Amino acid sequence: MLGIASGLSPFGLTIAVPLLAMMATRFNTDMGVTQFTLSAYLLGLAVAQPFNGFLCDRFGRRRVMLTGFAVFSLASIAVAFAGSMEFLILFRFLQAAGVSVGTVVSRAVVRDTRDARGSAEALSYIAAITGFAPIIAPVLGGWLASEGGHTAVFLSTAMFGTVIWILMYFRLDETLDPRFTSANWSDWVRNYKTLLGSRDFLAYSLIFGFVQGSFFAFLAVGAAVFASDFGIDERGFGIIWGLLAITYVAGAVSGGRLTGKLGSTKVINIAVVLNLISGWAMTLMVMWFGVNLAGFLASMAFLMAAAGTISPGALAGAVNAHPKMAGTAGGLSSAIGIVVGGLFTVLAGFMYHGDFLSASWLITAATTLTAGSWLLRRFHSS
Repeated sequence: MLGIASGLSPFGLTIAVPLLAMMATRFNTDMGVTQFTLSAYLLGLAVAQPFNGFLCDRFGRRRVMLTGFAVFSLASIAVAFAGSMEFLILFRFLQAAGVSVGTVVSRAVVRDTRDARGSAEALSYIAAITGFAPIIAPVLGGWLASEGGHTAVFLSTAMFGTVIWILMYFRLDETLDPRFTSANWSDWVRNYKTLLGSRDFLAYSLIFGFVQGSFFAFLAVGAAVFASDFGIDERGFGIIWGLLAITYVAGAVSGGRLTGKLGSTKVINIAVVLNLISGWAMTLMVMWFGVNLAGFLASMAFLMAAAGTISPGALAGAVNAHPKMAGTAGGLSSAIGIVVGGLFTVLAGFMYHGDFLSASWLITAATTLTAGSWLLRRFHSS
């Protein structure tokens, strides 16, 4: 249930990707303007998650979750019937602000009900569902758009949000220990100062952000690379990307099982090394042999599997650093991850001019920074 709640956040983002050209025609604008429907959604997640984290610690998990999904469902209906692009962009921001509670509250609930090792294991399954959501979303979005336009797509997100709200209403109990409830708004500032001064929290949050950046950098230019270097159209790219994303899910599930046996630290050690090797192998192959489909797919599959393995441990580490403020920690770490990962998407689009080597170097930089952040955490702990 928590995995589905978390997964609706990236689902709501990527389901709109196939609609950009359609909305440009519908509102008589260009593609550059419709891109703001994605940017506004990302901004809503980045802005709202830290705030929702505080509310989660102040008022409890259940109340914040129910309120957030109510906002998401109502905003989805507003997006579906928006009469102008300006209002559509505004309501997309509100969509993201509402649905962002899914990720934040889910992590806090896991931390409330599990120890450190159990948190990493539980979050691995949540991450697997969350990782699969953006795979199926564009496919569903394209099909719904062909049948009923963008209105049908956003009404479907309203329906999903309502179903999750009903599930949470009947199934989600309050898990916040009353002893840990934040007393007043001044605690918000104090908690953030504590978290931002915590090397463990920052290291885990940066690990999550950089590991997301390692494949976000490719996703920003992937369709263009497949078309220009491999002669594969957008449909073929979607199929291959979906298969690669399954390796992310497999990595998350395998990482959860291994964490229960070996512990989070050992699992992340192995995955960080694999992630680093995959990033450098990709760039060296491009430098020495040019862009080769088989070599690219192999290195990207290992990179995605490693990212899936690392992410749950990093998320668990961030909230476990200060368990008494798990909601605030979950919200802030999510926001850091989105900003860092999004930065790599922007840089990839800026640097790519038809030569994949620039994007490959950016992917390698992300894997190297992931390893550096992990070493920072290990060095500090030792």
